[in-house]
Amino acid sequence: MLHPVLAQRHSTLLLVGFWVTHASVMAILLHVYGDLPWYESAVDGAVYNAVLVVLGFAVWFPVGYARRNCTVPRLVLNNMMVGGGAIVIWLVVSGVVSRLWLGDNPEYVALASRILPLRVVWGIDHFAMIMGMYHFFVFYRDLEQKRLQEEVLKKQIKESELKSLKAQLNPHFLFNSLNSVSALTITNPEGARNMINQLSELLRYGLKNKHTDLISVRDELQNIRRYMDIERVRFGDLLIYEEEVDEACLDLKLPAMILQPLFENAIKHGLYESLTPVTVKAKFAMSHDSLDVLLVNNCDASDGSPTGAGLGIKNTVNILRNLYNREGLLKTIPCDGFFEVRLTIPQTL
Repeated sequence: MLHPVLAQRHSTLLLVGFWVTHASVMAILLHVYGDLPWYESAVDGAVYNAVLVVLGFAVWFPVGYARRNCTVPRLVLNNMMVGGGAIVIWLVVSGVVSRLWLGDNPEYVALASRILPLRVVWGIDHFAMIMGMYHFFVFYRDLEQKRLQEEVLKKQIKESELKSLKAQLNPHFLFNSLNSVSALTITNPEGARNMINQLSELLRYGLKNKHTDLISVRDELQNIRRYMDIERVRFGDLLIYEEEVDEACLDLKLPAMILQPLFENAIKHGLYESLTPVTVKAKFAMSHDSLDVLLVNNCDASDGSPTGAGLGIKNTVNILRNLYNREGLLKTIPCDGFFEVRLTIPQTL
């Protein structure tokens, strides 16, 4: 366990400042109220406070290590014993050194005997202050460690949730894609072969990136175009894709694979029950410190407005909440003949 004084970059200066200040105060008190000459006063103050600094440094070890698996009564008893022992050692060592240095001055010897009770009070006050500082340091250190552990635990929980959500999305998309390939193997073998190649690239992109990775709009759009090419092999002229992207948006960041579930949802609601062409429009714009994405698809109004409460939408909402700790980043707006998804991606986590 690192000593709290050693843990500070400027600990040496603090110790010197503490010693000089207290030695000066004690010397002034001895000279003013004890009528002791300046030399004897300075020597006494320097000796007593030098020993005080050394012992104050040393009491950290019994105080700091005694807190481990120690009950409150035992901790109080330990501190009383350590403090009492430190005061006795301080008085004995300082007294012996001072007498060896100034013992030939009877005036000093007499004064040292008279002010011994005051020195005891001085020692109790200072050692209590030093030990209290150590306890505060240990409390703050433990509090900081608990906070860091909680942060790590929260991060692990979020990563676990994101992995779980991604594990749900990938099989969902793969199942639909394999069904499409199966349908094309008889009617359009060349299209099936092309779709398999595109699918392998799409899956490679998904394996390489995870939802906690922030990638550029440019990279995510390349993946979306690849996905739409796969779906156009399946639906042909029934699927029309249009995009409008501001150049300033291309280098903005968003979570990897965050858009694909939304496009899946648009195709699901727009084409699965429709015999007429469906247009999926995507618009990317920059707004203050966020990226705004608008995804619109037309749908058959006679089938009722879609709710947008599918697996892809729900998981995307959860991913955004876990990553940005904010609600309302994804909004679905069903209206007559159209379905809109509005997505806000903050550019700061």
